[in-house]
Amino acid sequence: MTAPTTSTTTLRAEYLDRLAASDEEGAIAVALTALDAGLDVEDVLLDVVAGAQREVGERWAAGTWTVVQEHIATHISERVVSAVTRHRPADPPTGVGRIAVACLDGEWHALPARLLAEVLARHGWEVTFLGSSVPAAQLAVHLHETGPDVVAVSSSLPSRLPAARRMVEACRASGVPIVAGGAAFGPAGEWATAVGADGWAPDARAAAALLAGTLPRRDDGRVDDASREEESLLRTRRPELVAWLAARVRAGYGTDPLSDDQLTDDLGHLVDFLAAAVYVDDPGLLARFVRWVGTVAVPGGLTREELRPAVDDLAARLADSPRTATLLRSEPVQEACSGTGVA
Repeated sequence: MTAPTTSTTTLRAEYLDRLAASDEEGAIAVALTALDAGLDVEDVLLDVVAGAQREVGERWAAGTWTVVQEHIATHISERVVSAVTRHRPADPPTGVGRIAVACLDGEWHALPARLLAEVLARHGWEVTFLGSSVPAAQLAVHLHETGPDVVAVSSSLPSRLPAARRMVEACRASGVPIVAGGAAFGPAGEWATAVGADGWAPDARAAAALLAGTLPRRDDGRVDDASREEESLLRTRRPELVAWLAARVRAGYGTDPLSDDQLTDDLGHLVDFLAAAVYVDDPGLLARFVRWVGTVAVPGGLTREELRPAVDDLAARLADSPRTATLLRSEPVQEACSGTGVA
């Protein structure tokens, strides 16, 4: 097979152009032509498809793409992955081991996990892809029935960390190690450690390398009873807190705040990320979300100017939850509200 003559950077730009045009056949052609020119399957999947999807997310966050465009692009990329794997199937498993790949309960972005499953299959693993939003109880049943050697879980949203802990507990009960990946677990995997995962990898290549070695068994994580109780309370009070915050945030606009779906969605995410930050006892988690909200251009959503009042109001409202109130008033969160601090 001849060496490819086009760089993955150029191919990614061509592929992204096809996504922007909602051109499924064209996107498939870019990927398959690259394969026929000698580019490795893993490079096509990770450097072209996954790389373009990251750019899609950045364009949505910047307000230059709509959520509909993002959904179409993701659907096309899922079809491209299927086309690539049909065009260049993985060799049979080589006895490396058996692995189950799943998304956390509530995580519906399954493409990163699908890409991981395809990459691991090409590293000799026998892979079972369980798909999006897998409840811990259903995972436990699967582990009992099939007994894989390891479980890999993916999530993009740190607000799903309590679900990650439930998945860790299901794996521990079955004696199966668990590896975490995705933005949900922090830039250096610190929240994977907090929920007790046995390993963490930033991407599919790193996951394959990690799984090629011996996984150390972790301790029970650092989620204590106080964190669990306050996180549970926040989940219980979520509807009340979101409605109360919406009324305060938009009180001066002369409109019914509860009719603004985008605002209530954003405030719901704020409460969810607060609950996750309390759960792992890390104000940096909430600070990253606050900074992100300040950079996203979504019409009708929570604005940068509304962030600090919302956070301060939450701190006052939740004064009877000491860990939560302290986290909201912490220096990282306050700096994020001011638009300062490290992103």
